[in-house]
Amino acid sequence: MRQNDVLIIGSGLAGFTAALAAASEGARVTLLSKGVGTLAFGGGMIDVLGYAGGRPVRNPIEGLAMLPPGHPYVMAGPARVAGGLDFLRTVCAEHGYPLAGSLNANMLVPTVAGTLKPSCLVPRSMAAADMTAADVITLVVFPGLKEYYPSLVLKGLQDLSLCQNKQFRTVMVESRLEKGRDMTSLDLAWHLDGETGRAELLERLKRVVPPGGYLLMPPVLGTEPVYDAWEMLEREIGCRIVEMAAPPPAVSGNRLRRLLLRALKNKGVTIVEQAHVRRAICSNGRCVAVATRHYGREMLYEADRFIIATGGFLGGGLTATPQGYGESIFGFPVSVPGPAAAPGGGLLGPHGIFRAGLTVDDWLRPLGADGTIVYDNVHAAGNILAGYDYSVEKSGNGVAAVTGWLAAKAAVGRDLA
Repeated sequence: MRQNDVLIIGSGLAGFTAALAAASEGARVTLLSKGVGTLAFGGGMIDVLGYAGGRPVRNPIEGLAMLPPGHPYVMAGPARVAGGLDFLRTVCAEHGYPLAGSLNANMLVPTVAGTLKPSCLVPRSMAAADMTAADVITLVVFPGLKEYYPSLVLKGLQDLSLCQNKQFRTVMVESRLEKGRDMTSLDLAWHLDGETGRAELLERLKRVVPPGGYLLMPPVLGTEPVYDAWEMLEREIGCRIVEMAAPPPAVSGNRLRRLLLRALKNKGVTIVEQAHVRRAICSNGRCVAVATRHYGREMLYEADRFIIATGGFLGGGLTATPQGYGESIFGFPVSVPGPAAAPGGGLLGPHGIFRAGLTVDDWLRPLGADGTIVYDNVHAAGNILAGYDYSVEKSGNGVAAVTGWLAAKAAVGRDLA
């Protein structure tokens, strides 16, 4: 059996970041993954803090001061928030996929719903900071592309105050993929991975787009975490091209996952797929091993330190039963900050369940009901943590990256001060 310094449970952004950070410190790392995870279906952007106290945040670092006590960012502090995000940004740059943006300013990224989404660090092909300077914005339409409604995009953008004085137009770009059937964004992205697909798109765009324009299109410029297709099209057409953010499943999220998987393999991290962790074996205040069960066979994985990044209720890290809330592997108590229900019994508004999770100490070790550390060598990261609502704050990937990095630092014994 392979002896691990650090064993990580969970293959979302928090688990991947934790594994990379621990391996970068020289630790022997194994990551247990029960499936693809939400990272592959997300937008591939690092939302740090879009809203705080119900108000838009322009500067994410300054916006940390608006967050309540117990929020993971407040526990980390501005310097460590910046450190975790800089680590992820460096990984992306080293693997040929640098991210655009700054921790001192949110960008507004156009979406396929016709809205502008605040985000902090985004792929270069999605950075639309200069859109406000464009007089004419052209929307690229791909006939037969499923779940892409150009009329919705146009109406939404035209109604925005930032776009009131702009002229919008559409251009139709057909593909050999259609052939009378619907196609997905992934179909088109696979097609544009190859030279033939790129040459075809270039030739057809040149017919309908004059140089010097501003083009919006869905995120379909290849499945790989590279900017080759985007850079070639901008250069050859002489236009500014921006890929819009799309809802799950988005090709741009899969690009980021592919990059991180390659980075993990380069660092020598062992990844165990379809590893469904059922229980933990603990003794004398420490975890000794976790057990997985697959096709009726139980496997034990031992380690010196453990990081759980198994997500919230949707990811399976947290459970809800008529008897109450719980954590699925160790049985840690779940804290539910804030009101237990929305005001007036409605579905919208503040609701404690969206901020539920594990309460941890400064080293991200889960605490028991009495406020003491349960297991000295277990750390938690990502959406399993209590104290924040990623969907309202637009902070999910930011918290995942920061706490994954911090949990790894704690696990390898680095000073978190």
